Amino acid sequence: MDDDFFRREYDLGPQKKDNLFLWTVCILLLTGAVLATWLGSFYVFGHPEIPRNYRLLLKLHKVEPPKRFEYLAAPPGDFYTAQKIYDKYSVMTEGELQLENANLLREYIRNYQTAGNSVPYITGQFTMINARELKAGSDIFPSGMVALAQCNDFPQVLMEYVYTAGPSSVADLKQTLTPGVLIAPQRTTELTAILHVQKLADGRLLLTAMPITYGSYTLKNSVGTFDLDPPTSLHLEGRLPITTLASIPTAGRNYAAAHTEATEGNNPDASPSASPASAQLVRVMPPLPVSTPKPGTRGSPQPTPAVARGTPPRLTSTPPPVPIVQVTPTPAPLAVATPVAPPPAFAQNVTPAPFETPEPETSGTDMQPTPAPTPGVAANNPNVQLQPFIQAEATPGTDTGKQWKVFKPGQMPRGKLLKITEAAELADRGTGGEELYLSGQFVVTASNENSAVLRAKGGVLSALNPLAHSNSVRVLVEFPSGNKPPAEGSTVSRDEMRPFEIYDVRRERNGTVDVLAREVTTPQ
Repeated sequence: MDDDFFRREYDLGPQKKDNLFLWTVCILLLTGAVLATWLGSFYVFGHPEIPRNYRLLLKLHKVEPPKRFEYLAAPPGDFYTAQKIYDKYSVMTEGELQLENANLLREYIRNYQTAGNSVPYITGQFTMINARELKAGSDIFPSGMVALAQCNDFPQVLMEYVYTAGPSSVADLKQTLTPGVLIAPQRTTELTAILHVQKLADGRLLLTAMPITYGSYTLKNSVGTFDLDPPTSLHLEGRLPITTLASIPTAGRNYAAAHTEATEGNNPDASPSASPASAQLVRVMPPLPVSTPKPGTRGSPQPTPAVARGTPPRLTSTPPPVPIVQVTPTPAPLAVATPVAPPPAFAQNVTPAPFETPEPETSGTDMQPTPAPTPGVAANNPNVQLQPFIQAEATPGTDTGKQWKVFKPGQMPRGKLLKITEAAELADRGTGGEELYLSGQFVVTASNENSAVLRAKGGVLSALNPLAHSNSVRVLVEFPSGNKPPAEGSTVSRDEMRPFEIYDVRRERNGTVDVLAREVTTPQ
């Protein structure tokens, strides 16, 4: 038999190579490309503060423009004075400061949606020494002005305050932002976030700050306002700080020379606004939105016109006239009409019954002092009922024995639900006649038969208002007759179904804020 008869077909021809090495190299390269793309996407999305990453995200529509924050819905943060800012950042090395600045700008670009730490807000009084217009294409912000100011209490800190606005508002900005104007960002009116911190060669700090509420501003005791708007996009190729470091000493010397000349009287034509105290920049606060309770309920506010975003009402030099009611008392032989103070906002709907003047005595020898009428009964006429303008409020911790209408959980009149930090802010501007409710977790620090004193549980409140700590804000709650207050030391939790009703907020002389509330729901 032939030996080649059983030889297989592939043995007859030349043997072929499998190229396994080349396939392995190709697969490894593709795997590396996938990993590089995956890691690169994390890098691009994780560092939008880098100019090329920001441009790519902007083309892909993966980054939102800076937004306008409402005061009560702003990101939580810590308020710093100039000295505290200096103590915090002056000890950092250059590398640590670069990382901190990158984080500050990154969180601003992200609209503070992923802020792991509290946002730093600056407060204090700063005197403006120079201001210039922002230039599109070279500065990081396209339109508006930047003002350079120095802290009055701590001169080691300078601040460049960025005012972003549309091109139509730049003329108003130039007219208002002049050297000598006092800039006083406060925690109760605006939120000024720090975007950048720069160490100067002489040891001072230069802060870049911006009001993220983008409100409206005017000069105190002056006419005219300007409106701020968030920038539509950013030009990250522009540097931070915006002010060149070489121009700071020149600006300081020019302002000092002009201020000295004005104060010494060498320039009789100098404007009196050169004094910082007479030209303070203040924010124009628009009216707060008022919730509309059901018709006929207690404390129903009058309808107010809606205010569009970005167009708050402008101030005028002449305040609106206050209506004056002239009262002509009816002459009586022995009765003298005593004016009664008008009721506060929470008692505006209480209407007193007509008061009847008692008949005068005819004999002067038999006249006796008229005793004070018993509340609810007219003098010498027990059939006439009286309702006082202001209900007497008992001191916290005493037995009041009051009774008012209570509701089932979730069926109380419609109103605005507040946290204790938001309620504490009403001490400076009042409740405004709104229907307000309080929610949160509280600890009972004192309890009596019909009232209790509550404080926030844990003593840690929102960092948005550092004044409203548990040791400076207390909730004074009254309970209706027959409803036993919680015991001292117990914990009370209230939500939108069973909140406390707020009827007044007061600030004591020692700074303590009292939130006066009452129980208006039945136990579950």
